[in-house]
Amino acid sequence: MAQVTGAIAQSVYSVEVSANATSWTVVSGAAAAISFSGGDIPVGEQFTADGEEAIVTTSNKNGPRDITVRCVYTEGASDAWKTVWDLYTGATKKMAVRWSPAGGTASTKRYSTAVAGAAAIVPIVSCSMPEQDSGSGDPLLFEFTVRAPGIYEETVSA
Repeated sequence: MAQVTGAIAQSVYSVEVSANATSWTVVSGAAAAISFSGGDIPVGEQFTADGEEAIVTTSNKNGPRDITVRCVYTEGASDAWKTVWDLYTGATKKMAVRWSPAGGTASTKRYSTAVAGAAAIVPIVSCSMPEQDSGSGDPLLFEFTVRAPGIYEETVSA
């Protein structure tokens, strides 16, 4: 295989959140990082009295994924903190998150939290208060995590 030429810089992504998975609020201007965990496929193993190797099976199911977004803390009424905190402390405690590794321009990929193959709100696992350190001049950050049973992939339209 020849060397790739279409590498995407890590810093050009976009992130949005939503209370309903249809109307989205851009939080990219506050987003400092996005990370992912989970999604493991449950695999079982069992040794028997006969044989040297274990029997290994797969469930053919995907575990849920945690999506964590770290953002700059600001106190504006429509800023990322207020938007996410209100959903976290609200009655449903759910939201949708979508992101585009290449920044969300036309014809790039975009991913979102999903249930049954469609973009959907999912449980909010946590929303941290911003940690503070009197010896630092860095901006305050907070982070939030959602847990999604699936990930929906689409191509951004023009």
